[in-house]
Amino acid sequence: MSTPLQEQWAKKSRFLTQALIFSGALNIGLLTSFFYFIARDKKEAVAFELQPVSEAQKKNIPHQLSNADTIAHFATMSYSELIDLLDNHEPVEEGYKKRDLALASLAAFHFINLEKALHGSPLQKRIVSFQRKDGPEQVDITVYPGLTEDQFHAVLQFIKTEKFPFTTQGLFFELKQSKMPRDPSLLEAFFHTPEFTTLITLFNRAGVPLPPEYVVEVIAQGDWPLVEHFTQEQKISQDLSPLRLKNLLFHYIRSRSVLAAKILLEWDREFILKKFEDPDLMAFLDLFSVKMGSLDTFLKEIITSPRSDAIWKKAAEKLYAFAGLPCPEPYDHMATLQTFAKDRLPAVAKAAVTSAPPKPVSAAPAKPQRKHVIQTGENLWKIARKYKVSIDDLKKANHLDTDKLRPGKELIIPAQSLAQ
Repeated sequence: MSTPLQEQWAKKSRFLTQALIFSGALNIGLLTSFFYFIARDKKEAVAFELQPVSEAQKKNIPHQLSNADTIAHFATMSYSELIDLLDNHEPVEEGYKKRDLALASLAAFHFINLEKALHGSPLQKRIVSFQRKDGPEQVDITVYPGLTEDQFHAVLQFIKTEKFPFTTQGLFFELKQSKMPRDPSLLEAFFHTPEFTTLITLFNRAGVPLPPEYVVEVIAQGDWPLVEHFTQEQKISQDLSPLRLKNLLFHYIRSRSVLAAKILLEWDREFILKKFEDPDLMAFLDLFSVKMGSLDTFLKEIITSPRSDAIWKKAAEKLYAFAGLPCPEPYDHMATLQTFAKDRLPAVAKAAVTSAPPKPVSAAPAKPQRKHVIQTGENLWKIARKYKVSIDDLKKANHLDTDKLRPGKELIIPAQSLAQ
């Protein structure tokens, strides 16, 4: 027979058991709900990731530029902008960073001398092709993989400390763009290039020693392919003969180099007269706008040579212009010879000219001496042309030792002008 105490514990035991069962069921329900919602969210996320991307969505996806696209953009950037990118470690593609492509652009478009900056250290070289924005052609550019942090630092220091940190080609373009007088440090940098050494050696060995500055000016009046091609040829031929220099000057004259024309004119007029074809000789004469050195003698040699009528007339026009006289129209070559080269005529032609009966000259009454007051902007050529006298006669009549005129001064006009 159970006691009241036992019945009380039995009731409590049943209550605790029921509570535990209810609690367990509740926990199981909560866990089931938890895992259900997790599984559902994961399924929705996976389903979302697998959704196809529409064309509209594709346009909004950020596009990372390729190496070629990046270089095409860098090709439009300035020198200083590219230097600022040498610290940019942002990746592009194929292991290259923006600083790698900026360095390649500096070397290709601004002629930074990497070999000198890195003291001749061997460089890995790869080619990347890109299309310029301003043209359809593909351009190859050299990139330099594998450069270390120290090497980038050395390049930056080189650029910041050197005033002209360029290759010979870069220095050449600096010369083309610079004005006279040249920057001494630019000249000094160019003097140390192998291309300049090759050229000045030829001048010296061919018997035409010139100051280094003159040789630089000849080079600057040409184009880069001529310098590059000549240097490459000299490495093979080692030709230091006078003929080699004459042919080089001929190519520079074709490039409209006035200095090359003057050097060859003073050095070997016969080479020009004998070896230049008519188009080249015409272009050569066009380079001279003022009388100088041996030019007068050379023009007289042309008009007495067996050249074509066109060359005769071209030389005659120069002679008449330098003398301050109009060239006769239609052109009369015999009159030109009689005016400028009477002492150079062959014996038969000279005899024909001198045996011609002189024209009767009527006596003209003496006329008063004329004077001309020099106006601002006038020169001897203009005044001589105005009064139809020669510059030499004008200078003799006024005892002038120079062509410079002072406005306001009076000039005596030679007597022969008064009969005009």
